[in-house]
Amino acid sequence: MTDSEKTDAKEISTRILDFIHEELLDGDIEVGLEDDLLSGEVLYSLAVMRLASWVEETFTVEMKPANMTVENFQTVAALTEFVVRETSGLDSD
Repeated sequence: MTDSEKTDAKEISTRILDFIHEELLDGDIEVGLEDDLLSGEVLYSLAVMRLASWVEETFTVEMKPANMTVENFQTVAALTEFVVRETSGLDSD
């Protein structure tokens, strides 16, 4: 990962965390880069759909059904990697 990609990834993850904290979480729940978003204690299914829609609009990535995977949404770090991959045109294979 280049320095530019690292900067982009940091900015992306910060924006994702901000959105989650401001729009999706109730109360005093704190979420970090590696926290499991899908454990049932952080985000519920409707919140995941709101997050996917926000990611699509904010980062101009297409959220195809094939992209709606546990692997892409498990953590903020995983979601950031997905966004970086999609916006840089890199294939995950």
